[in-house]
Amino acid sequence: MKTIQTEWDFSYMYKGITDPKVEKDVLTYVKLFKAFAKTYADRKFLKNASTLQKALSDWNTLQEKTSPLALWYLMLEKTRNETDKDLQAILNRLTDIYMKGTKEIVFFASSISKLEPKKQAIFLKDIKLTPYKYLLKTLFKQGKYTLSDAEEKIMIEKNAVAHEAWTQFMDSYKNEQTVRYGKKTIPLSEGLSIKADLPRVERRVLHKDVMEAYKKISFVAEAELNAVVRDNMINNDIRGYKTSYEATVLQYQNDLKTVESLVDVVTKANPICHKFFELKAKILNKIEGSTDTKLTTADIATGISTSKKVRRDIPFEEAVSIIRNAFNETDPEFAEIFDRYVERGQIDVYPKQGKRSGAFCWSQVGADRTFVFLNYTGKLDNLSTIAHEMGHAFHYDLSKSQPAIYRDFTISVAEVASTFFENILFDKMLETADEDEKRDLLLNNVQDRAMTIFGQIAYFQFEKKLHAAVREKGYVKKEEMAAMFAEARRSYLGDAVEVTEDDGYAYVYIGHFRMFFYVYAYAYGQLIADALYAEYKKDKKFIEKVKKFLRAGGSMSPADIFKSIGIDTTKPDFFKKGLKKLSDDLDKVSKLV
Repeated sequence: MKTIQTEWDFSYMYKGITDPKVEKDVLTYVKLFKAFAKTYADRKFLKNASTLQKALSDWNTLQEKTSPLALWYLMLEKTRNETDKDLQAILNRLTDIYMKGTKEIVFFASSISKLEPKKQAIFLKDIKLTPYKYLLKTLFKQGKYTLSDAEEKIMIEKNAVAHEAWTQFMDSYKNEQTVRYGKKTIPLSEGLSIKADLPRVERRVLHKDVMEAYKKISFVAEAELNAVVRDNMINNDIRGYKTSYEATVLQYQNDLKTVESLVDVVTKANPICHKFFELKAKILNKIEGSTDTKLTTADIATGISTSKKVRRDIPFEEAVSIIRNAFNETDPEFAEIFDRYVERGQIDVYPKQGKRSGAFCWSQVGADRTFVFLNYTGKLDNLSTIAHEMGHAFHYDLSKSQPAIYRDFTISVAEVASTFFENILFDKMLETADEDEKRDLLLNNVQDRAMTIFGQIAYFQFEKKLHAAVREKGYVKKEEMAAMFAEARRSYLGDAVEVTEDDGYAYVYIGHFRMFFYVYAYAYGQLIADALYAEYKKDKKFIEKVKKFLRAGGSMSPADIFKSIGIDTTKPDFFKKGLKKLSDDLDKVSKLV
């Protein structure tokens, strides 16, 4: 491996945010939109299968050439510099130009989606349109909720100020905040990321200070969330969605009944999670020499170490070596891809003032490279985060074999890919661990899975209550939001964890609540990834089927993608089986302890 780069390198794209090429590229996208609109504005492409085939081929080319790489570059830079107002101004101005361009072609997908049922059936059967069959099916489903061309243009304009402006402001505001840690002042996002791994007294003090900091700025989150939730409510009413989450499920191409079944099954199984935290409370209190009978929310993400070894920080270079070995043993192609990311500046590694908290992986159709965002602090769970985000990266890179219209994929399949590679890393670390380390790894693995499945579905339930309350009351106060979120946390943590009202202010920093019901995809992804990994453990050749799923991109529905490799997520007991496996693993690890 060549030299490890720890900051993003965009030099192959642009010289900087003021590079004239950035604006030039945006203007080029707009010209292409206008040219396409001029060609197809008469809607004669709907005449028959041959004319539609030609139009869809041109549509695919347009998606490739107008992928907003210039704006994507600016948005990536923004995540590292949330407080840079000059950057925000450039991004806002060019986004406005780009969005005006996209309005030129709104009619194309809209007119296809609103075709009469008889013509839809004819087109779906025509062999000339076979490559576009899934795209057509998706558009026809959306047609029920699609507005007139003029109205769709208004919705695009409105979103920029009714949602995006609010959430961008909140991101910037959060990332300007700091908190005291010992004798230092650190970014609030850093305090949030390091507190779980501190000794108990320090951990709880910092947690309290972090929650207090979020409570102080909750008046801003109150205004922001009320605004964006009301905007979402208005959008849903205009389009005719029956529930607050139906739009998200349709966007993620999941079946509504499947998602509702997932939420119901997991919520009813919350006692599994309660049982885990009862065990964790006993272990952690004993390890840390406490007479407490309960944990606090400061402790819920704290890793469990039953051995007397002092947990050391892991240098990033060592983390890279560990993860690369795990990927290489699974399939050398994954190690080769990982090498490129590390060597070419495709991973931004360390936290800094003004940098957004958390981690993500992001690409665009037509992009030569994909970028991974971290806030690496050297903790053991940071390795899982890298494996998770690289799972997304592999998914993006392998899906490039698809045409532009199918190269992107929904969140619900994306989270399966990321979680599968977390499992790969976990098993590799288990192989090289001694008995004490194995016990700890197993305990923490059960914790991570329980938090992902039960925690994220509890968050989904919180969102449902929040959206319902905004609809009923017209405005929800910050204290009410905190009370709702505190109750959501109690629902899955159980009596072994004390959740205070101030802990409820954690809703302020959870960005996913601004994306509306995104969170169910984590639980969905965890349970399906576990099923895939179980097949892989039975037969290592199953990795070829996993790669088939990764290459599929968005060419099929999530359910059909997994069916194609032998996993039927539509069976009524599928999610129950996954929860039973988690419960059995909890019983096993309880006996080890």
